[in-house]
Amino acid sequence: MQIPCSIEQALGRKYPEPVVLVTTRAADGRANVMAAAWVSLASSEPWMFVLGIDVDARTYEVITQTREFVVAFPHEGMAKETLHAGSHHGHHADKIKDAGLATQKASIIRAPLVQDALANFECELVEIYRPGDCPLVIGKVVAAHVHEDAGLRRLCLVGPDYRLGGLRPA
Repeated sequence: MQIPCSIEQALGRKYPEPVVLVTTRAADGRANVMAAAWVSLASSEPWMFVLGIDVDARTYEVITQTREFVVAFPHEGMAKETLHAGSHHGHHADKIKDAGLATQKASIIRAPLVQDALANFECELVEIYRPGDCPLVIGKVVAAHVHEDAGLRRLCLVGPDYRLGGLRPA
């Protein structure tokens, strides 16, 4: 039986949910990373992701300029790096270096892959939609990469206050 509650109370039961790292590379060559939890597949024909990215984020600024980004799914051993990427601003810092993330060259776009992630998806911007206070960035997947170790567990938000934990993929 369902009982009425506040939206916030109900949202407390949505966990676990995915967390991703989003990388970009600005026109000046500087790469950036941010953590995002508002992420979902948006289409399978063609494959697309939708991300909720704050308009004040460096990542949003670079995506609007370069029209490309990478969506990387971190493994459970990357909690510290993911928390750093999600709790610092990239306007005046090298968050990739500061978080201790290793990167590698993507195959099509300029933004780097996250070397230790379970999977990386190179995306080209399709559209930015503003239904409310957070823009939704829609990107078409143009290339995909997976980690050579298929046994790694995916990092997820498992509770409020940025509590992270691992889940084994099916």
